[in-house]
Amino acid sequence: MQAVILAAGVGSRLKTLSGGKPKCLVEIGGKPIILHQLDALSDHGVGPVVCVLGYKAEEVRAVIGQRATIVMNERYEDTNSLHSLWLARESVTGPFVLLNCDLLFDPDILDRLLEETGSALAYDSTSSRGREQTKVAIRERKVVDIGKDLPPGSAKGESLGLLKFDAEGGTAMLQMADHLMRDGHEKAWVMEATRAVCQMVPLVAVNIAGKPWTEIDFPHDLDVARREVWPAIHKGRWRQVIRWRRTRWTALAALLAIFALTGWHASTTLRPASVDWETAAQTGGTAVSITKADRTQRWWLVPLNTRTTAKVPGGAVTIELRLALPEGVTADSARYVVALTLDDRPLDWRALTSTPDSSTSLAGRAVRDRDRIELTVPAGQHTLGIELLAARAGDLLVRVRIPEIPQS
Repeated sequence: MQAVILAAGVGSRLKTLSGGKPKCLVEIGGKPIILHQLDALSDHGVGPVVCVLGYKAEEVRAVIGQRATIVMNERYEDTNSLHSLWLARESVTGPFVLLNCDLLFDPDILDRLLEETGSALAYDSTSSRGREQTKVAIRERKVVDIGKDLPPGSAKGESLGLLKFDAEGGTAMLQMADHLMRDGHEKAWVMEATRAVCQMVPLVAVNIAGKPWTEIDFPHDLDVARREVWPAIHKGRWRQVIRWRRTRWTALAALLAIFALTGWHASTTLRPASVDWETAAQTGGTAVSITKADRTQRWWLVPLNTRTTAKVPGGAVTIELRLALPEGVTADSARYVVALTLDDRPLDWRALTSTPDSSTSLAGRAVRDRDRIELTVPAGQHTLGIELLAARAGDLLVRVRIPEIPQS
């Protein structure tokens, strides 16, 4: 199973936020969109991948490196997505996955698509009313029509722009692209060929309602992707990591062996009162001073989806967390989710609840009460990472506390 990513366009509607970058290089969760896609494809064994590039192709090439074969659309300003697919026709030798570079999606969606026999299209039954949406009509789980011009009453949902073609479907799609190009339809979109192909071969409609995804066309889409969709995707991945650890007996045996050798464990017990603690230096985020009971404390202010890291020695480590909400937010409680890594490997994630703390202040922010996570890590030097995955509003205040080393 190969893959074709269409990434030649300018993304002009995002220029105010992208600074002129190609759309596929806009970062979400600290990583360009196209790398999210390449990771999802790789994790599901899909490849080799063909990327059709145009606008600022060398910048994209530098990011993806050797992870994909590059096909150039030199006329990207005068053509549309179907022309890009047509240019990739000689690089596609069998079944393939097709997607646009502006799609951020839960990898589970790709899993569902690949499980289907034959050709398939992912759609969301909960979304089909916008004029800009590519709507699908479905009968007995088969796509019978697709297009932005479908009446909302006949549409069963919105296409994600993520399709899988078997050998028959892929041949039909590439032949239709060739036919339209030869007839001079260089400004045709992929969905126009798909509209014809679904009349030629069965195209199964896979409903992914409830899974996080978004197509990123406008600044609002990018904001939704960063604040809602990516945190939901990332949180789901952490759940899978924890579930995997709990259900795989071989992994459990290995982990128990590690625990026995290193003394690694998460703990909620209180540390001895006699231990003096110091704040470890962090990278990522901004160092700030908060005031509590007329005393100043040094913390790091970290935005959503930004990882802050600290070098920690083996032994006891305490992570202290607070939400910093915009002034005027007065909710009694606020839920948030943080992820922890150790040496860039997933360690844990926690869903926490913060409440107001009138004794603590930070200019321009409403500081919430303190939450604490206590760990014991193996001997040696390690890099501890903390990231705010989800919160309705605000940023994360973090400080990492380690036992003070007596001066000799």
